[in-house]
Amino acid sequence: MAKLLAVVLILSGGVAAQSASAKQPPSTRTPCVILSSTEPAKGIATWSREGRAQKHTLTYLAGDYPSGFPFRTSIKDKDVDKIKSKGGRVLVLDPNYTRDDLEKAKQSCENPGK
Repeated sequence: MAKLLAVVLILSGGVAAQSASAKQPPSTRTPCVILSSTEPAKGIATWSREGRAQKHTLTYLAGDYPSGFPFRTSIKDKDVDKIKSKGGRVLVLDPNYTRDDLEKAKQSCENPGK
């Protein structure tokens, strides 16, 4: 019984390693991140600290960050320069983007020359 369990654990570890390597992007592809700017603050919120900070916040939509840059769902616009300095590309969509806009941006990330 213990031998069977050991074999199952070894095989499942091999499958997990294979699936992880399949998910890794090829080293020849440039990392590309698709972000969306946030809606600007309205009304009295424009006077608050949060309202002013909101206009400098971008939301992650899709893509891969370059190695050495931690994954975040919300980044500041000043971090875009850090992504670019690590060799990444950044596409920023309008806050009112459509699904079509997102698909076009994904295709642009996959095929940068087109």
